[in-house]
Amino acid sequence: MYAYMYVASIFLDYNPPVESNIKTLEKVIKFTKGAKRIIAMKSNSRSTIWHEVLTNSRSKLMEEFFASNQLHIINEDSTRTTFRRIKDSSNINLTIVNNRVLVAIKDWEISEEESCSDHNLITFNLNFANNKVQIHNFLGTRYIIKGQQHTEFHKNLLQLISKNFQIENNEGNAKEIDKKLNTKITCQKDTGIFIGKFEETIQSTCKETFKHLNSPNTTAKGKSVPWWTDALKIMRKRTVALRRRNQRTLNNEN
Repeated sequence: MYAYMYVASIFLDYNPPVESNIKTLEKVIKFTKGAKRIIAMKSNSRSTIWHEVLTNSRSKLMEEFFASNQLHIINEDSTRTTFRRIKDSSNINLTIVNNRVLVAIKDWEISEEESCSDHNLITFNLNFANNKVQIHNFLGTRYIIKGQQHTEFHKNLLQLISKNFQIENNEGNAKEIDKKLNTKITCQKDTGIFIGKFEETIQSTCKETFKHLNSPNTTAKGKSVPWWTDALKIMRKRTVALRRRNQRTLNNEN
């Protein structure tokens, strides 16, 4: 049942509404349920998440679709772009994978080789042999979760989201908080920073709710130091993202 891989190449036209494009993607997801999935896509949408200098309205809906279906864009920042013309270049070509491929995909890059097209060649490697080793050697925080703690986690998460994102909801109504959170993210210029803050909120909730055990090899291998916190990790990610944005817009007067 899970022994096969599905590789698709999809072209999304710019003229139809983005909702029509998403329906096409939904059909692909449904058809490939249970498979290792790699999608090479010409998205005709622009987002800072895939290293564009701006985010347009089409990409916001696509970002939500990818997140809700556990799809990952593995495009990496590069001096080259996936699409180029004499007067224009962009990163509208995306490489998308699901969870079952994410741990195995390595060395994604935009090739310097001539493609005889205005789309540059994209290369990457796949290695499924070491998946179990990678999972076993996970050096992050591991939590001990008991069944009765799910309700407590849910309550603490809603409270912390309300606090960190300044959402007024005294009754802790999950649907109302989700609605207000969705409104806030649609107004964000940089969704990466918003997602980083949300990730920090989840991590803080886990630490508050569950007992945790750090990997015994973490300190021995020098992978962490006592003063390094999740907050510093988020700040570093934000700094790197802003530096990359600055580098991409040095010649952009706007």
